[in-house]
Amino acid sequence: MTVTETYLPEEKEKFPLLTKLFAKTRWAKIYSQKMMEAGLPIRGEEFLILLLFLTVGLSAIVAIIVKHFAGFILGGFLGFAIPNWALQWRIKQRKTLLENQLADALTIISAGLSAGYSFMQSARLAADQLPPPISEELDRVVRLSSLGMPIEQALQIMAGRVRSYDYDITVSAILIQLRRGGNLARILSTVADTIRQRIELRGEISASTAQARFSGWILMGLPFAVAAMVFIINPDWMRLLIGTDLGRKMIYLGIFMQTMGMLWIRKLLQIEL
Repeated sequence: MTVTETYLPEEKEKFPLLTKLFAKTRWAKIYSQKMMEAGLPIRGEEFLILLLFLTVGLSAIVAIIVKHFAGFILGGFLGFAIPNWALQWRIKQRKTLLENQLADALTIISAGLSAGYSFMQSARLAADQLPPPISEELDRVVRLSSLGMPIEQALQIMAGRVRSYDYDITVSAILIQLRRGGNLARILSTVADTIRQRIELRGEISASTAQARFSGWILMGLPFAVAAMVFIINPDWMRLLIGTDLGRKMIYLGIFMQTMGMLWIRKLLQIEL
C-alpha cells in the first residue's frame, strides 16, 4: 500500500476502464506526485480522466461556436492548459504557505524538545497548534511513524512531497542529528532563524522587482489594447490585418515575439534563493 492510498477514502470507480488504462502510464505517476504536492485527495489517473473530458468537451464546444477547425485546436488547448495552470497555481500557493509556516513549526518542535518531549511528541504538538497545510504534513509524519515506518523515511517522504529547499535542509539536519546525536533543539532553532531570514530576503526581492514585473505586464497587454482600440475606431483596418494572409502571418509573428518577450522578462526576474 502506498502513502497516497493510505489517506484516500475507498470509493467505487466511476470510470474503471479509463482508470485502469491511465494507471499504467508514466503520466499517472507524474500527476500523482503533483496531486500530493497540491494537497488534493485524487489520484493521477483521475486527473488524467478530467483532462481528457475537458479537452474533448471544450474542443467540441469551441469548434461548434467558431465553425472552424481552428476552434477545435483552440478548445483542446484551453481544455488541457487551464486545469494544468490551476494545478500549478495550487501547488505554488501551498508550497509558499508551507515554507512560511515551517519556521513556526520548528520553533514549536524545538521548544518541545527543550521541555523533554520526544521528537514525535513535539511534532504532534506542532501539528495540533498550527493551521493547515503544515499541520496536515506533520500529522502524516506522525501517523506513518505510529504505523511502524522509521522517522527518517517518514520525513524524507514529506520532503519529497513538498519539494522545497527549506524542507530539504530541515529534514537533512534532523536526520543527521537523529543518527549521530547532539542538541537537536538548538539545531532546529538555528534552522528556523535561517528560514525566517530567507523569507525576509524573498520579500525584499519581490518588492524590488515589483515595478519591473508591472512594466512587463503592461508591455504584454499594450499591443492587445491598441488592437482593440483600433478595431473600435476603424474596423476596416483590422479587417485587412485579419482577412489577408500577410496580416495573419504578422499576427502570428507578433504573438510569437510577445511570448518570447514574456518568457525573457520572466527569466530575468527569477531569483533563486
